[in-house]
Amino acid sequence: MKIKTFHYAITFAVITLVSCKTDNRQVTSDMLHFPPSSGETDEDAPVITFDSIQFNFGQIAIGEKVTHVFKFTNTGKSPLVISQVNPSCGCTTPKDWPTERIAAGESGQITIEFNSKGFPGKVDKSVSILTNCIPRSLDLKITGEVLGVEKIEKVKPGIEMHME
Repeated sequence: MKIKTFHYAITFAVITLVSCKTDNRQVTSDMLHFPPSSGETDEDAPVITFDSIQFNFGQIAIGEKVTHVFKFTNTGKSPLVISQVNPSCGCTTPKDWPTERIAAGESGQITIEFNSKGFPGKVDKSVSILTNCIPRSLDLKITGEVLGVEKIEKVKPGIEMHME
């Protein structure tokens, strides 16, 4: 019984020490502007303003990858924080975005890659950006058309192999 208690005490001590580790990149509440929860606007809130929120890649062949950079500026009065970048499906991948706060007047970018493998036809994908702005989320759009069909080769009877 004493050994079990000792293990719990050691485990608790290790978790406490590890969780107390500080990082210079840590964002604290005094560094941020939180919009009011009542739904009203706040003149001091950060504002994320994109050059464009939609990108049309035109026509590409199936299997190709397309990368686009969405550029933005914080046109508000408070530091902007992008907390999440969530694509609508696995074919669209966020490659980079600022993890540090963006001061008023500063710019940044979010790089998105679309992999057309397995997606022939018209494409209409979105990437949700979650911030500390009003409103808290914004969707970036990627559209276009993927031409062709994936080639399927039979290696042995009954076994199919997908090729790009």
